[in-house]
Amino acid sequence: MTKGEGYKIHVLKIIEGLVKKGHRLFLLTINENALLPEFEKYRYLTVKHKYLRLFFHRIFPFTGMINSINILLHILRFYRLHRFDIIHERWGLYSFGGILASRILRIPHLTEINGPGIEEKKLFTKDIAPIQKFTAKMIRKFCLRNTDHVVAVSNNLKSFLLDNHLINRRDKITVLPNAADVTAFNKQFDAQSIKDSLGCEDKFIIAYTGTLQVWYAIEDLILAFPQILKEISNACLLIVGTGQTRKTLEDLAYNLRVSDRVRFMGYVQHEKIPEVLSIADVVVAPYKGVGIPFFNSPIKIFEYLSAGKAIVATKIGQITEVLQDQHTALLVTPSSIEELANAIIRLAHDEQLRSYLAKNAKIEAQKYSWDRYVDHLVDIYRALIV
Repeated sequence: MTKGEGYKIHVLKIIEGLVKKGHRLFLLTINENALLPEFEKYRYLTVKHKYLRLFFHRIFPFTGMINSINILLHILRFYRLHRFDIIHERWGLYSFGGILASRILRIPHLTEINGPGIEEKKLFTKDIAPIQKFTAKMIRKFCLRNTDHVVAVSNNLKSFLLDNHLINRRDKITVLPNAADVTAFNKQFDAQSIKDSLGCEDKFIIAYTGTLQVWYAIEDLILAFPQILKEISNACLLIVGTGQTRKTLEDLAYNLRVSDRVRFMGYVQHEKIPEVLSIADVVVAPYKGVGIPFFNSPIKIFEYLSAGKAIVATKIGQITEVLQDQHTALLVTPSSIEELANAIIRLAHDEQLRSYLAKNAKIEAQKYSWDRYVDHLVDIYRALIV
């Protein structure tokens, strides 16, 4: 639960939705910390992440397998105390504890998968050693072949799983995109007070929300900003979130001499995001083209829709399925700084277009609520339990 804000939001909203609909559940998770403040209203148990000390991690570099065995043992122990009907497991490298427990207990198992994992590591973090990669691929194939149903976050991910023969039946996989808490964005906020508190009085506000990681093209947004300022002298860029690229992005803004107009707000609690977005004139979701399909289902897209804002987003993956160019957003080519700048400038000069996109976005958002997501999930559970 410490891997990222999107990861945590996804799990929390599913739990909230299931409990709201009267279902009994228990969260079992690997975590470095024993306490999960956001989940304190719900029943959960954190299994301490195990690190092998001294030189043993070089001989056996598979701490994830130790974690999976711990998960397996905890599931079996918990089942003796509280009978449950189904295991819902969010897949990760070496995640086999849930599937083994389901076979032992003879109860259904659902695998939720949000990316291929192995292929993304090579691009975005650090490639894993050949023996680890081989083991991870074997475990992934075993789990996906033996689970009772797979919920994938995007059509690109579904195609990847089928094309690579990781799933052997099309009817075994369902695509459920992420969603947003649409009701949270229906609240009214004092926009002027919020602007005053941020020092953005009388500014045209361009906002980005989310983590600052290498797969986002936030540097393109900053590189586009000098051009934007030439056309929109009162522009202000709000970057909400934190992550590994923050220092690099701050240095870039400084070197481009736009740091006085770029506000790095750092981490903002998720429940405060509707308040921040309420003052935005344009919201942006920039992504890089990285040479492999875009597997993600960005929560920020659904929150931008729910906020009823004019959106500028990269023309990539599921974004092109959810957003319609010129109707709910302006879509731009990956890595095209000029297109990104021109789209924002166009919206700044065309209030009628901004209003049109915002109105359509608010309507489209109703299709992507967490409430609907959980309804679909419960239907899958019931089909597996029967």
